Amino acid sequence: MSISSKCRYGILAVLALGENYGGGLLQIKDIAAAKNIPRQYLEQIFNRLVNAGVVSSVRGKKGGYVLAQDPAKVSVLDLVDVLEGGVQLSGDSTSGLDAINELFKKAEEKLKQDFSITLADLILRQQALLENVMYHI
Repeated sequence: MSISSKCRYGILAVLALGENYGGGLLQIKDIAAAKNIPRQYLEQIFNRLVNAGVVSSVRGKKGGYVLAQDPAKVSVLDLVDVLEGGVQLSGDSTSGLDAINELFKKAEEKLKQDFSITLADLILRQQALLENVMYHI
């Protein structure tokens, strides 16, 4: 299984909104520049996130985007569901490959468990990693 660039960029952009939660609107051009994401691609991703209710938008010259919920209530799995259509490794159990399907099912469950991390926890983890890097420089 491979996570698409759409999903990776979407998580990265929503993480930026989570880091700014409560701090006002962020514009796509600023997120795209800060995170090195193609702007037009990010617009497509945000359209999907807005339609799913993960992100809210305000139109106009001073408009922008905000996370629709507290970062502690949004998981990476929520974003993967919206951007990838969910996580699915297991296949058709009628194919006679029950042992393989069982293996894939367990891997899928583990992946879903790992992706259940909230944006708030991911932000804390990212900050800790950055502090650790800065300490070693």
